[in-house]
Amino acid sequence: MLRALSRQKQGRPFKEYYTEWFNTLKNTLLPLLRTSIAGDSPILSTHVELLHQHFQSYYLALDDAATHNPTQLLSQDWRTPLELPLLWLADLHPFLFTNLARSFLHEDDDDDNDNQEDDQQPLITHRPWQVSFAWRSPSESLTARMDQIECGLRVIVPTLTDRYKRAENAFVDRVVGDWFRCRARKGAARGAVADNVKGHMEELVSVFLYANRLRRSVLVDIISATTVYQAALFLEGLAQFLVGFRDHDFVHEVHRLSSSPKQSRPRCY
Repeated sequence: MLRALSRQKQGRPFKEYYTEWFNTLKNTLLPLLRTSIAGDSPILSTHVELLHQHFQSYYLALDDAATHNPTQLLSQDWRTPLELPLLWLADLHPFLFTNLARSFLHEDDDDDNDNQEDDQQPLITHRPWQVSFAWRSPSESLTARMDQIECGLRVIVPTLTDRYKRAENAFVDRVVGDWFRCRARKGAARGAVADNVKGHMEELVSVFLYANRLRRSVLVDIISATTVYQAALFLEGLAQFLVGFRDHDFVHEVHRLSSSPKQSRPRCY
């Protein structure tokens, strides 16, 4: 079903698809999840799965975009300046997922440090205790699983990054060399460059598809290792992160701070 949904987006600029996908995330699925979390709804698991599948469908659509028109993924003009540094091989770095989950695992330590710094800081509650304490005292199996996921990423991410860099270097070497040899023959140089571009794009598509499989796999691994309450908070955090980095006021404030004299960083957005 997800592949069918992503195929329906063929022929549309991916920018249009992303805008639609993001608006559904922000205006529909995230509010639904938050409502279920606040009331400890019996359909919480359904809303967790809906949001998870929304991310999975996005990466399947990204696969289609890479396969049919990969050039649009090289210049992602729909991204904000704050999102661009977070990208790795056409989308979010998979370590962002594991770092977010790891932040929940260490939330107890962070809360203790925050309370020492500011005794007046209110606790964020207003949620059922099952939700509020979902990530407190995590099981050994969850901690071990997170270690395994991160260990796999530390092996795969550098390998894919090196593959991408080698492809770029090889392309530059070939395209310059072939053009130089053919430059005196009418039309030959153009054909040589076109052949090299085609081969290079095929390699980039292969790398992008592998990176997307990795992102999808990390999300599945995290959701599979967590309880429904833990998964709900993780997906809420991930969605909130994306929404926040596209918030106009936040983007403007970061630009203002970056252009003004050095001062204390904002603690949150």
